[in-house]
Amino acid sequence: MSQQLNFWDNFWVRPVPPHALALTRIALGLFLLVYSALYIPHLSMIFSREGLVMPLYIDRYPALSLILSAPSPLAAHIIYALFMLCMVGITLGAFFRLSTFGTLLGGLYIWQLQLHGFATSYNRILLFCLLILLFSGAHRTFSFDQKRRSGSWTDWEPISILPQRLIALQITATFLGVSLQKWWLPHWKGGEVLSYSYISRWGTPLAQWYARLPLTLLHYGIVVWTVKIIQPLCAIGIWIPRVRIPSIIFLSAFLILVGVMLSIWWFIFIIPAFILFYKPEEVLLRCRSYFGDLIPEKSVKHTK
Repeated sequence: MSQQLNFWDNFWVRPVPPHALALTRIALGLFLLVYSALYIPHLSMIFSREGLVMPLYIDRYPALSLILSAPSPLAAHIIYALFMLCMVGITLGAFFRLSTFGTLLGGLYIWQLQLHGFATSYNRILLFCLLILLFSGAHRTFSFDQKRRSGSWTDWEPISILPQRLIALQITATFLGVSLQKWWLPHWKGGEVLSYSYISRWGTPLAQWYARLPLTLLHYGIVVWTVKIIQPLCAIGIWIPRVRIPSIIFLSAFLILVGVMLSIWWFIFIIPAFILFYKPEEVLLRCRSYFGDLIPEKSVKHTK
């Protein structure tokens, strides 16, 4: 019983170095900045009353019309600038909790302005990750906040491993869920769904070129069944040290190909998060091998 409790505590709640989560925070912040910057040329058209907008729930809650209705173009630009400033705060670890909370609120506000868009799996996993990061301590190293606390941005303080485990489990659940859909849904029994996807509105020029090659449905079927078999195995294998690297390579290649061939590229923010499947202590050692004495071997107590 004692051994079981030790394993449980070691897996879920032991104090660990924050470097894996900090690197994930930085990568996520950079991804959000790039993703959001793509909207800048079209802010007035998409997010202000100057464009075509249909806010959710405004007919149900008229008292909240000030919040739910589209703002003026000037207000839309100011709101979006603050929204992106919060993403900069996430990336730099500056006023981290305030920045993360601001990104959550800003994302939800902008989402409800967009033509009754529904919450896709991307929206849900991103919301989950931001909520976990909010209370994670991901700013306890490689951050402006840590520099304010202890005098150096590379100093670090231990955090609970729980947030890292929760995000890693969510990533695994996402891949397993997608795999289960492919096994369950009748359209994924053969290669037709893939071939049709390449010539649909989602298909990129590269996908359309590929679709014009003299390939049979058997070829597409082999691709579909390869993904259906290997993807769930990799979603489990990423937890196993012996097969972790090939699992990460396959899952990363899958996400990149989905982006390159089907224009669904926003899931690539998951790729840097694969570092969360490694032991935090291993990530600290690897960081020290790159940066040497810049990163202390032991944690520090903040002085401010």
